[in-house]
Amino acid sequence: MHRGLTLVVALAAAAPAVAQVPVARVNGVVISSETLDRRFEDHLRARNMNIARLQRPEQAREVKRAALDELINEELLWQQAQRENRVASDEDVDRALAQAIERAGSRERFLRGVARQGFDEAGYRRHVRRMLSADRVAQAIVEQRVDVSERDIEAFYRANPHAFSQPERVRLGEILIAVPPQADAAERAQARARIEAIAAQLAAGQDFADAARRHSDHPTRQWGGAHDPQARDEIAAPLRAAAFALRPGETSGVIESESGFHLIRVEERIAAAVVPLEAAREPIRRYLVDSRGRETLARELQALRAANRVELLVPL
Repeated sequence: MHRGLTLVVALAAAAPAVAQVPVARVNGVVISSETLDRRFEDHLRARNMNIARLQRPEQAREVKRAALDELINEELLWQQAQRENRVASDEDVDRALAQAIERAGSRERFLRGVARQGFDEAGYRRHVRRMLSADRVAQAIVEQRVDVSERDIEAFYRANPHAFSQPERVRLGEILIAVPPQADAAERAQARARIEAIAAQLAAGQDFADAARRHSDHPTRQWGGAHDPQARDEIAAPLRAAAFALRPGETSGVIESESGFHLIRVEERIAAAVVPLEAAREPIRRYLVDSRGRETLARELQALRAANRVELLVPL
């Protein structure tokens, strides 16, 4: 299934279909208030929202409507899977459950998580089959209705030149002697003295990476101060000018910032470049299939709703 196309939620975040107070019916199949409440909570967590902190009642209604729409879509896709003989096999279900157990760390922990969601093991297995089957239908819709031609790929490449250009970059080594924000003048002077002593050792021939491992307070110390290649706007402002003024193999003088005192060394300069069409072709294809697939799936779900009996039993 293409990333972003599936409308089914992660297996460990799903809700059991145990009928309580009905809030909707899809061809007579009930979606219960309990199921909706659980999915509503999932949506709140996914959005980093807390029901007690929602400032507008409309926010809660919007999230609950989205949760109910998702449940209705899942039921429509499950029913369509049965009509089209796309129901997931026992082997598919076993594989998905094995992966879920592995992610949980143990079978016992997995079962505790399942129980917290209101499932017993058999009920969760049924739920997994439904979700996998619904996903199969969604994938089939995309594969059958979404086509990306070579002309589409080339047109996208020409229309978005900024997406395929790489700016000039540098690969730096860095040594940082950190200074706490609350440090007084004497502490800053001590830190400067330390970095100047390190600079003198480098000038005398000490290896930069070895000095970084020994003295640096920067997280890159474990890699000898080495950074991945960085564009100009990815480098901290106080270091930027020196980073692009130095030649490969050259080391800066002491640079002061709010974080402390730095020495940087340019290991490599990488010229600006344009990603050629051939290298961009497959990423563009995936992007277009993904974006067009989401639009196509949304239209097909609307058509499924129109062709099936969907009843909303409570106002939201």
